[in-house]
Order: sequence, then C-alpha cells, then structure tokens
Amino acid sequence: MADFTFKRGTTFLITCIVQDRTGVPVDLGRVRVAADLRDAQNTLIAPLEASVVPDQPGTYTLAYPGDTSGWPLTVLRTDVQFTDLDGTIMQTQTITIAVVDRVTQ
Repeated sequence: MADFTFKRGTTFLITCIVQDRTGVPVDLGRVRVAADLRDAQNTLIAPLEASVVPDQPGTYTLAYPGDTSGWPLTVLRTDVQFTDLDGTIMQTQTITIAVVDRVTQ
C-alpha cells in the first residue's frame, strides 16, 4: 500500500513541513532541498522542483511543472534531501505514491 495516491494527468504539487524531534518546524532558510520521483527499478520519472516557502518555518513544496499524463500507472517513490551550507546531508524516509488514472477526463 502506498503512502499517497496521485491521479495521473493532474498537477503534481505537495506542501510539506519538516519538524525536529520535538515537533518544532526546522529553519530551512539556509538549506537546499532536492527530490526525484523514481519507479521500483530506480528509473527517473520526474525531477521534482523543491522550494522553501518564505515566512513559513519548516515548510517547503515539491512540484513537477510538466505534464504528468505520461507517468506510469504504478507505485513511485521519492525521498527529500536537505543539504545545509556546511555540506551536511539529511534524507527523509522513502515516500511511496500510487499513480492511478483519472475518472473524469
């Protein structure tokens, strides 16, 4: 079972919040955020655009500005990489996304 379901052919945009272990939002002002969407064979499906949301501590978006209608109907996976100015890299847990067809065309 996937963590999320996404309808192929719709806009891919997710807003996320990263918190420390006590639940406090992490300051992302000096952090680079990156993410890729891949299938089970590790084939790149979409490079995601990761952007920190100004004035909202810990908040970032993951987006794909292109057409998602060609994405495979399968479970895709991503994780989010945070790199600080010192070069320290942190990675989230892997997130799975089931891509399904739209009903309304």
